[in-house]
Amino acid sequence: MRHYKLLSILLVLFFTSTAFAAQNAIIPNVIFNSRVVAASTTQRSVPIDLSSLKPAGFFSLHVSVTSGSGTAKIEYELSNTKLKCNDPAVVYVTPSSATDIVTAHTVTSGPDSDGNDSYSFEPELASCLKIAAAETGGINPITLTATLDIQ
Repeated sequence: MRHYKLLSILLVLFFTSTAFAAQNAIIPNVIFNSRVVAASTTQRSVPIDLSSLKPAGFFSLHVSVTSGSGTAKIEYELSNTKLKCNDPAVVYVTPSSATDIVTAHTVTSGPDSDGNDSYSFEPELASCLKIAAAETGGINPITLTATLDIQ
């Protein structure tokens, strides 16, 4: 009988810790994959539905500019909607309290000057998120890859 109680306790602990770990999992989203951003234009990611996630509030964006001599400014846009995040009627805004994720990322940015760096940011509470990458130099395009990690 004692073994059954011990086994029951261990099973409860196992399944509880597994569920807890799943809630704190890091969820990677490749949002740009070798995307060309022409001079003075903005590219937006597909919408990311945050409503079904239970994020701890940690957001990190790994950016890699692989070619071009332009400059990237990256920011986030949010929407609180009852519609699906990819519905064309959904309006996304950059909150007035938001700060840019990065303002001047180039092919030589990052600790190794190779165009790779990671930026953490804290978006306001919302059900839908988009990442917007703009080329701000006005003359040359950039090619970038970006992965958003959410925990």
